[in-house]
Amino acid sequence: MDTILHKISHSNKMPVLFIGSGISKRYLWKYPNWNELLKLSFSQFCKDDFQFQKYVDTFKRQGFSDFEINTALGTVIEKEYNNAFYDRKIKLKVGNIRNPSWVKRGISPYKMFLANYFKKMKLNRNPELLKELEEFKKLKNKISAVITTNYDLFLEKYIFPDDYTVFTRQHELFSKDSYNIAEIYKIHGSANDANTIMITEKDYDEFNESRKLFIAKLLILFSESPIIFMGYSFTDEDIQSIITDFLSCLTSDELENIEEHFIFISYKENQENLNEINRVITTKNGNDIPITEIATDNFLEVFKILNEITPGISPKKIRETKKIVKKIVDESASSPEAKSIIVGIDDLDQLDLSNKPLAVAIGYKESVLSSVGYGMLSDNQIFEDILYDNKNFNPTEMCMSRFKSIPTTRLLPVYKYFSKSEITPSEGSHLRKYIENHNSIDKIYSRNISKTLKKVPELSEIKDILEEMDKEENINKKSGIVLKNHAVLSSADLRFLCRCLFELDTTDTKDELMKSTNFKRCVMILDFLENAEKD
Repeated sequence: MDTILHKISHSNKMPVLFIGSGISKRYLWKYPNWNELLKLSFSQFCKDDFQFQKYVDTFKRQGFSDFEINTALGTVIEKEYNNAFYDRKIKLKVGNIRNPSWVKRGISPYKMFLANYFKKMKLNRNPELLKELEEFKKLKNKISAVITTNYDLFLEKYIFPDDYTVFTRQHELFSKDSYNIAEIYKIHGSANDANTIMITEKDYDEFNESRKLFIAKLLILFSESPIIFMGYSFTDEDIQSIITDFLSCLTSDELENIEEHFIFISYKENQENLNEINRVITTKNGNDIPITEIATDNFLEVFKILNEITPGISPKKIRETKKIVKKIVDESASSPEAKSIIVGIDDLDQLDLSNKPLAVAIGYKESVLSSVGYGMLSDNQIFEDILYDNKNFNPTEMCMSRFKSIPTTRLLPVYKYFSKSEITPSEGSHLRKYIENHNSIDKIYSRNISKTLKKVPELSEIKDILEEMDKEENINKKSGIVLKNHAVLSSADLRFLCRCLFELDTTDTKDELMKSTNFKRCVMILDFLENAEKD
């Protein structure tokens, strides 16, 4: 049965994700909710739980809501923590312990504690959750932007590394560097900038005073995209206030069918189905606005449905295009020069924008490839295509151009293209010789290669392989663990582990991967299993 999420995917409009702490709590190990975080913070300077409860009870008797109690506690805790820190009763291991430079910059010790705490958060390595994360990561090419109230680095570190630009301050929402696409807006601050973290009454008051900026940004994003809330409770007071402000700004036309463009996905334990619930929010104008809520514990299915969206150009490429178009407009306004260069959409991130007036040619990938030739494709692009099937390379052109002169010692997966090519490589050709030298798994993973992995443990479960990989820092050694144990893995599990390696979050990883013979052999085995044997 189709849900409201299916309608969004069928519309092919890239949604905006509004991410709350429930998502981080699901995927990060021992992630605290707001109350747990406040208790943990309080315990840094006072171990007596009764003292913490004393403040809670005092605020309750004053008629505070849950949200007001938490912000009031944040205010108390920041004051007491900072006093204890300056009296040297507690230590914070950030910078020089005795005389840290960040103190001179006026950063609150309590907020530095929070930043340091959330920076150290690690993934929950539960295999089922890791499968969900694989689907989640694919959304980087299916959504337009992300808004989050979380301080942690989960989104930019594990889900959208290197693809999305992160903004942490209100004034950045309309800066010259914001293009409303492929961006993450951390509206309550980030662990990467302790000063931005919102935790006290004063912090929230200041946010509310300038919230019109954020609402304006939300209106711009909503004009082109549906908004999907994830990781929030429908009764969350802070988020309810933001939604009410936002809905109050919409016109009657924009409010039509709002329930199809404004979706809440809430967590309900053990609920496998995507259970749709009709909700109503009353705006400050007194209007009752229908909202659709989906209660579920099956986030894997949620991500799979959203991944059915098939945009013609990735959000990252759209952002680069907007950036270049803006530069063209700026230069056209200030210079009589008419010189330009023309580039394809896939080359945008490689352009030097420093000193050349630009014109951008946007077209189908095949047209660009036909003009520059398949011979220019990098190894990295070929490995990505094997793992994700996302490049739409022409198999015949790959065999005729890219693999025309391939030496037998090269490590490249070729069967995906060879099996679908319209031509057969001639006897004695480089490609024919290459195939003859790699036409079995035993040739791809020879005895000589297996000897180099003699000390790598033999494992039988994917979770054990993941745990062993976590112990290694080096990419080639991580890959060696997968290669050594490839025989016990299904092709789906082998693909999953290869993707884990491909998506490691350091900026230099791709260069390191392309130097890893173990990784290359893993992908070649996957290519052989899925294409050569089938062929």
